[in-house]
Amino acid sequence: MAKSWSIFGWILLGAAAAAIGTGYFLHISNTDRARLVEATEQARKQSEGLSAASKKLADEANQKLDTASDKIREAQNLIHKYDEERDLLARAEPLVRTRASTNWREWLNVPLGFSIRLPMPSGNAGNELYFDFGWLKMEPYNPDREAILRAQTTTTAEAVYFVDGRLLIGTSGTEWVLHDLSGASSTMLIWAKPGNAQAEKNFIESLSTLTFRR
Repeated sequence: MAKSWSIFGWILLGAAAAAIGTGYFLHISNTDRARLVEATEQARKQSEGLSAASKKLADEANQKLDTASDKIREAQNLIHKYDEERDLLARAEPLVRTRASTNWREWLNVPLGFSIRLPMPSGNAGNELYFDFGWLKMEPYNPDREAILRAQTTTTAEAVYFVDGRLLIGTSGTEWVLHDLSGASSTMLIWAKPGNAQAEKNFIESLSTLTFRR
């Protein structure tokens, strides 16, 4: 009987030891699992941070490339405009003022920086910026406005003049539409309807009296 109890005691002791060992390994396992979960979360956050940083760098690089591309296009367009202006200068007709306009009234446009002499009588129905003499209108340059005026003309021919260091380019005919050009930029738009040959001659003489602010 004592021997049976001894064996039973050893069995209980073995079971207890097994239970303790199992509990210890379960504790270690749970601890390792928590550590693994934490490490995984840290790795995920680090990965997201690196991904965000990479995207930011890529966006900044793309933005710089876009800005550089825009500047390159602007420079190319400016070069193209200068090339066109050089070609126009080569075939422009110089306008030389004659004595015919000596006693004509001089009109000064301070905002746009030019003056012009016109045959008498001439009255400005506009203001100091926008000149309106009926047969002749001079206003700040606007490409859309120029396109509208050109679309309204019936007979047109190319007109390229040079006066006081600037080009005057556009179309001539029953109605004239011109704008100045210097350094790839324009400041004023000219519309004129001379009406007859003498009026057209006077108009060209008026153009020859143009002076521009330096």
